[in-house]
Amino acid sequence: MADDYELRRIGAGDLDRLAEADPRLADPARAAHIGELLAAELSWAAFDAGGALVGFAVVTRRFFGFPFVDLLVTAEAARRRGIGSALMGRCEAAHDADRIFTSTNESNAPMRALLSRDGWRPAGVIHYLDPGDPELVFVKLRAPGD
Repeated sequence: MADDYELRRIGAGDLDRLAEADPRLADPARAAHIGELLAAELSWAAFDAGGALVGFAVVTRRFFGFPFVDLLVTAEAARRRGIGSALMGRCEAAHDADRIFTSTNESNAPMRALLSRDGWRPAGVIHYLDPGDPELVFVKLRAPGD
């Protein structure tokens, strides 16, 4: 359950900790890119009861000025416990716009299922980013008065 985790805002100073959930950050190019995105100070991480970082969501406002969840990562050992949904929910609640966007590859069935379950709506398709695997764009609209 995601209730077993604490969600905290993260920034560029937390980049080294993110490798606890995402071993691909060993790639210097990936780490540099994520570090630049974290500088927006709009991102969130989930920490277990022992203080280990078990997931994170990187958020920017580079998508036509709207909040955009650029990356959602849950540590492999912590998957299917609601952490991804909890992080996406925090991203939704923390922004000040009337909508928030994200995207995922068509082949990413777990992320597509999470987005569908949590009420995200399809908003478009981008072809040719990853040949043969279109990028699907999703939006979550804020209810009036929220």
